[in-house]
Amino acid sequence: MKKLRNHIKESFFNPIFHFIPLLIFMVVEDYYGLGMAWKWSLSVAFVLLGYVFFAHKPLFYWHLLFTLFFFALIALTFLVLLLPIPDYLQPLIFKSIVFYFVVFVLILRKQVEKAIFGIMSKLIPMSNNFNELYRVIWALLFVILMYITAFLFIHFSSLEPKEQYFRFLIYVHSGVILLLVVFELVRVQIIRTHLVKEEWWPIVTEQGKIIGSIEHSTSLTDTKKYIHPIVRGFMIEKGMVFLQKNKATDLLSPGLWDTVISNHLRMGESIDQCVERTALEEYGIDNFKYIYLSSYLHESKNEKQYAFIFVSCQNSELNKNSTSNLQTKWWTQQQIEENLETGIFSDNFKIEFDLLKRSGLLETGRCECSCKLKEVIYQQTDASKQDM
Repeated sequence: MKKLRNHIKESFFNPIFHFIPLLIFMVVEDYYGLGMAWKWSLSVAFVLLGYVFFAHKPLFYWHLLFTLFFFALIALTFLVLLLPIPDYLQPLIFKSIVFYFVVFVLILRKQVEKAIFGIMSKLIPMSNNFNELYRVIWALLFVILMYITAFLFIHFSSLEPKEQYFRFLIYVHSGVILLLVVFELVRVQIIRTHLVKEEWWPIVTEQGKIIGSIEHSTSLTDTKKYIHPIVRGFMIEKGMVFLQKNKATDLLSPGLWDTVISNHLRMGESIDQCVERTALEEYGIDNFKYIYLSSYLHESKNEKQYAFIFVSCQNSELNKNSTSNLQTKWWTQQQIEENLETGIFSDNFKIEFDLLKRSGLLETGRCECSCKLKEVIYQQTDASKQDM
């Protein structure tokens, strides 16, 4: 659970932390001037860098980039103030610079994302971080625009006394920024709590290397197809295969006959752990014996799958879990072949049935243990090599 929480923190880092030094600078400047604003925001910026380095180290460079941008904006502000600028516009200098910087970042979003993806490790999912970042940027843009608009309106209007209205504007501006920070802190914490309860799937390459992860419901409904590792386990005996019929409401192969052990790996879970978990959840077997047979890539309607196939001859404990009411049946090889093209089997099963036939396991009879099964597979493999 701790590993999952850390993973969620990395994939859903609170974007408000990137902007806290900037927001502090804007608020303190209104009350105490540039000098004090620089001291306060600089101190907070270094504290946040230390926090991210120790608490979210994989995201350190991601946060460091925004800290450097903040320093650049401060430096640019001091340089601009050296120019002959009317006194009434000086309080707007920093906010105007931030405004144009934010607009620039919004316009060049694709280029910024591409650059960041080149810097960050591919093991860290950054999609949520980017989406949350730009959502906060839009909110920041709105807050600054409203402040600038209100400031200019007060200055050029006939409202008197202007000092009182400017003071009121500062109070409102500070309050809005405070609400924005509190809202983001609470919102992200609620989302993280929700995500802990969700199931996360690893994203792998065509070679099976993990390069990221995604929440499972997001993956199955996203227009982009990700490659996820799955386990597929077969129970065989005397040339027969034990199959189950999927529910009509299943997203993958609804209403079709399929293997009895089929599941996605969860983030942080090994292949063996996934096979054993599925056998326990579906059939109550807590000592499931099996052996690895093969693997293959397959593209379904909703995703791409890196499938690992396992075979077991253990069927004495096939006591269906009481929470499942799926229809099951022992199929002979002849029955399967007669119905293979009728559309009642899943696409995965069609691929795997061919692999099962070529392995020779359907003709060997029942094995007593995983060691015996391994021996049979190796014998069949050696025999096929000799035939070649």
